[in-house]
Amino acid sequence: MNDRHTRTILVVDDIEASRYAVSRILRKAEFEVREAENGREALRLAAERPDLIILDINLPDMSGLEVCRRIKAEPTTASTPVLHLSASFIQSENRSEGLEGGADGYLVYPLEPRELIATVEALLRMRAAERAARSQQELLRVTLSSIGDGVVATDSAGIVTFINPVAQELTGWREDEAVGRPLDDVFQIVSQETGQPAHNPVAEVMRSGRIAGLANHTILIAQDGTHRPIDDSAAPIRDAEGQFVGVVLVFRDISERRRLELELQRRSDDLVDRDRRKDEFLAMLAHELRNPLAPIRNSIQVLRPKHSGDPDAERAGAMIERQVAHLVRLVDDLMDVSRITRGKLELRRQAVDLAEIVTRTVEAVRPQAEERGHQMEVALPETPVAIEADAARLEQVISNLLANAVKYTATGGQIRLTAGREGGEAVVRVRDNGIGIRPEMLPRLFDIFQQADRVPGHISEGLGIGLSLVRSLVEMHGGSVSASSSGTGQGSEFVVRLPALTPAIRAPATPPAGRVEPPKRPLRILITDDNRDSAESLAMLLQLSGHEARTAADGEEALAAAQAFRPEVIFLDIGLPRGMDDYEVARRLRQLAGLETAVLVAMTGYGQDEDRERSRKAGFDHHLVKPADLEQVGRLLSETARANHKGGR
Repeated sequence: MNDRHTRTILVVDDIEASRYAVSRILRKAEFEVREAENGREALRLAAERPDLIILDINLPDMSGLEVCRRIKAEPTTASTPVLHLSASFIQSENRSEGLEGGADGYLVYPLEPRELIATVEALLRMRAAERAARSQQELLRVTLSSIGDGVVATDSAGIVTFINPVAQELTGWREDEAVGRPLDDVFQIVSQETGQPAHNPVAEVMRSGRIAGLANHTILIAQDGTHRPIDDSAAPIRDAEGQFVGVVLVFRDISERRRLELELQRRSDDLVDRDRRKDEFLAMLAHELRNPLAPIRNSIQVLRPKHSGDPDAERAGAMIERQVAHLVRLVDDLMDVSRITRGKLELRRQAVDLAEIVTRTVEAVRPQAEERGHQMEVALPETPVAIEADAARLEQVISNLLANAVKYTATGGQIRLTAGREGGEAVVRVRDNGIGIRPEMLPRLFDIFQQADRVPGHISEGLGIGLSLVRSLVEMHGGSVSASSSGTGQGSEFVVRLPALTPAIRAPATPPAGRVEPPKRPLRILITDDNRDSAESLAMLLQLSGHEARTAADGEEALAAAQAFRPEVIFLDIGLPRGMDDYEVARRLRQLAGLETAVLVAMTGYGQDEDRERSRKAGFDHHLVKPADLEQVGRLLSETARANHKGGR
C-alpha cells in the first residue's frame, strides 16, 4: 500500500486493555486497525492479508508462536510481516524463539509509542522493498522470455552458430540456412547516406575484444531485399578462462523510432513556432492590459486637484493608484518571466548601496502594509554595503518578497526586514508572522505558477510567478534565495544572499527622488492613440500642467494635425488598428517641415527589447510603456522645454 491511510494492521491480544492501547497508538498514526482476541480469529483475519500483524505470544487457545508459524507456512500470507508483542515472554531466549519461528520483529512491554510506530514503519518498508525486488525479478524473467531483439551468435571465426526467431524474421534467413554461414552473408548492412557496405561491429569485436556498436543510420538488407533501419551492439563471448570464443550480436528494427524522430522533429519545429506565437501573445496581452490602465491612472491625476481636501476622495484615489500599480506589476512580472525563459533579460549592473535599494523599496510597499494595519520594521546596516547589481531588478526582488509578506499576513501582523553584510555576502531577510508554509510546499515554492495555500480570510490573488521571478533574478546576480517556515500559522522567512563588493568599494550616492521641476514654458503636444480614453485623459492631465495638447485617433489624422498644430512633442501609440503602419507614421512625421526637431515618443503597451529597438530605428526619441510613469513623462517634458528654451524656440 502506498497511502498510509489505507494500510491495515491486525492487532492480536486476548487482553482488551493492551489491545486497545496498541490500537489507539496505531490509529493516532493514521493506520487502519483490525483486532482479534485469540489465535483462531487471528488466522481467519490474517487470510484477508493485512499489511502487518502485531501478535501477542500468550493467547488463550494457541501460542502466538504457533499462530506465526502457520501464517508463515501459508503461501498467501507468508510475506506478511509479523511483530511479536509480549508482556510476559521478555527474555532473550523468548525473543530468539519468536524470531526463529518466522517473526520479523519482537517488542516487549512497557512499550513506547514512538518505538512501536518506528518498528512498524521499518517492517512495512522492508515488505515494500521485498515486493519491489520480486516485481523486478518477475519483470526480468518476462523480458528475457519474450525479448523482441534479434540475436545472432558466432564462433571465433565469425561463423553463425545461433540465430533467434526475431533475427530470422529481420534477416529473412531461417536457422537451418544461417547456421554455419559467415556472418557477412546473413547480416548485410549498408550506410543509409551512401548505400556502401557499413562497418560490421562483429569485426570490431573480433579485432579489439571489446563491445562495439553500429554507426548511426545503418540499413539492414534482408534476404528478400527488404531494407530496414537498425541499431545494434556486439559483445565478445569468453569461456571460463577468459578466452575469446565468439561474438553475440543484438540488433533491432528502428523503423518506428526513425518515424518518431521525424515526428518529434516536426513537433519541435511546431513548438518553436508556438517558446514564438506565445511571445507574440504575451506581448499582445501586455498591450491590451496596459491600454486601459493608462486612462485610469491619468484620470485619477486629473481628478486629484478637484478633490483636494476631501479625505474620502483622496483615500479612494490612493486605492485606485495602488491597484493600478499592482496590475502593472503583474503584467511586468509576466513579461519578465517570458524574457528570462528566452534568455532575453539583461541586467544593467553597477555598484549600488544595498541600504538605498532597501529604503526605496520599503517606501513603495509601506502603503500596502499600512492599509492592512501591519507593523513594518526595517533594520539597515550601520556601514554601507556595496553590491554589483541592477538596482531596478533588485528592487523588484525585495518588492515581491515584501508584497508576499503583506499578502499572507493577517491584519495587524508584523513584518521585519533586515539587511546587512554577512561575511562576503550582502543578505536581505524578510520575516513575517503570517500563515506560514507547509513543509511539503517548501521544495517547490519557487517553481513557476506555484502559490501558497489558500486560507479563508487571507488575500490569495496573484499569478504564481512572483517567487519564480525572484529566484531567477537573484540567480542572475550570482546569488541565492531560500525560504523557511515552522509550518502553518508559524510565519515564514525569505533570505536573499548576493555577493558583496569589498568594503573599500563604495556605491555612488543615488540622488533622492523628488518632484519634477516644472517646465520653463508650456509645450505644444500631440497625442495619437486609437484608445480615445487614453489619449483624452493624458491630454487633460497635460493641460492641467499648463501645456497645450491635442489628440488624434489614427495616422492620417495625426499627420493632418501635426501640419496644422506643429507640435514640439508627439506621443504616438504603437499598435494603431487601422490605416498606415505606426512606424511609417513616425517616419512621415519626421519628414514634415518644421517637425525635424520634434521629440517623438512611442507610447505603447509593447515593451520588449525588440519593440524598443524597432521604435529607435523608426526615429523615436523615447519609448514609454503604458501606463507610463507620470514622473517620467514630466521629466521628459521638462527636459524638452529646457532644450527648446536654450535653442530659442
